Amino acid sequence: MMRVPTKIFSILFGVIGGWASALYFIDSVGSQPAGATGNWRKWDLASGTSSNPYARAHFLLEGRVPPAQSLFQVYTNSRDDEGNQLLTECTYMISANELESRWWSLSIGPMDTLERDSSPVITSEEVVRNADNSVNIAVARHPVAGNWIRPAMAGSMVIQLVISNEGASQSESGLKLPAVQRVAC
Repeated sequence: MMRVPTKIFSILFGVIGGWASALYFIDSVGSQPAGATGNWRKWDLASGTSSNPYARAHFLLEGRVPPAQSLFQVYTNSRDDEGNQLLTECTYMISANELESRWWSLSIGPMDTLERDSSPVITSEEVVRNADNSVNIAVARHPVAGNWIRPAMAGSMVIQLVISNEGASQSESGLKLPAVQRVAC
């Protein structure tokens, strides 16, 4: 009789351990730090690499189709430049200086529950640039003058930057990812 609870515990421990290790590997093996500064992570979707299945699983777990590696590079960030977790209750300024030669899209997630009046995405086609061709984008729950993204839900958030590979004059190694600064909280 004592063997039944032991077997149930072993099966339950195996299922929970397997699921937890799969989630850990999806996050740690599927992405790598993007550059020496900041908290941006690059999702490696190149076919034939050992990280490809994990990076694809990251997108599929969120209910999104992974973009084609030959067309786009995908970067995510869940922390500001000081290392604090991004929260929707705070206001952030995202500043980019070197994205003028590529098409890009910046979105705030998770995007699984959109509120009616949210605007969680901005692209290079609709952004208003500064005189020096740099871009400043505010992320806040309330309206902000200029480029503004409203997070779709309360709690923690993740910034996703999708950059086109086509027609890029900059090499990927020379790409400077945007700075994320907390303005108010």
